[in-house]
Amino acid sequence: MKKIKIVLLAAGSGKRFGGGKLEALVDGKPMYLHALEKISDQILPDHPVVVTGNPVIIAAAEEKHIKIIQNLNPELGISHSIHLAVKNFVDKDRDWDAVMFIVCDQPWLRRETVASMLRVYEDGILVAKSGDRKGNPVIFSKKYAEELLNLSGDVGGRQVMERHKEDVRFFEIEDEKELFDIDKKEQLEDNRRNV
Repeated sequence: MKKIKIVLLAAGSGKRFGGGKLEALVDGKPMYLHALEKISDQILPDHPVVVTGNPVIIAAAEEKHIKIIQNLNPELGISHSIHLAVKNFVDKDRDWDAVMFIVCDQPWLRRETVASMLRVYEDGILVAKSGDRKGNPVIFSKKYAEELLNLSGDVGGRQVMERHKEDVRFFEIEDEKELFDIDKKEQLEDNRRNV
């Protein structure tokens, strides 16, 4: 199995949600806790990290012995969180093959999906997909570290994927709900009505 670094991106302020998104309850549990539980499971092959500046998430991550990379400038967008994580790996740990990014606002993503993607990954870029819907997690080969470090704004790794379409593979997920990311409070209300 490849040595894959696991990064949970949890620094967003949730402006479209009206603030406090990652602490909102989903199925009776804070959204951030759904995410932390997925990456703290022992089926994962490497020590995960969470990029955040939220003191509540920091405390919960410490409790689960998950390493924290502090993002004190979340207004710089998701690319800044990616930059902080990749720079940490490049500077401090040269023994890795790829990095998996997981976002904190996909509460229905399953641990088994994360573990399966890690297991089947070989090289290049592996993207989670369900039917026509593509999303996170995404795994990038270490060969794209420099490009990930040069990202800017709030668009994440899509720029890298667009430049290297020939290197992108997809991991098909049966349940499309796993890829739903929560942006607005109405989405949570819809879920509560449909449960």
